[in-house]
Amino acid sequence: MTSGDRPELSITVRSASGGVISTPANVQLYQNGVPIQQSSTSHGRAFFVPQSFGNFTIAVDATGYKSAQKDISAMIPGRMEIDVYLERDLAANESPGVPGKPILAPKAQEALTKGTEALQQGKLDDAEKYISKAVKLAPANPDVLYVQGMLLMKQRNWETAQTVLQKSDQI
Repeated sequence: MTSGDRPELSITVRSASGGVISTPANVQLYQNGVPIQQSSTSHGRAFFVPQSFGNFTIAVDATGYKSAQKDISAMIPGRMEIDVYLERDLAANESPGVPGKPILAPKAQEALTKGTEALQQGKLDDAEKYISKAVKLAPANPDVLYVQGMLLMKQRNWETAQTVLQKSDQI
């Protein structure tokens, strides 16, 4: 049989979000539970041309991801595109998803809360006092910088407000 008379398996290894993983992965092809071919991915892809038709299992292992497998049936000649999705294997100190909001120390949180309330009530002198205290306690906190930027806007200090708000956005 020539390669045109056999199934050609094109495997793409993807993350759970659908993107092609850049981590090298080991891909094994099994037929009836027996390993028949093995390959490493290049740019998230691996290719196999099995000697015969049938049912196959594709097993994928990649560092930092949970192992996965997929069963397929290749009964006609030609190329088959197969996607295998891997989930991140999180370490004990990692958490899934988007990182949480930055946490403020209690005194900084209290100053920010009082400053925000004063700002909402239009008490700019009190707001400035509390927000300045929050900025001293947490100068790189995006929430503190945002409220400071809002105060500067109320004070019509446009250039400084823009700088502070851009810094808040970048953090």
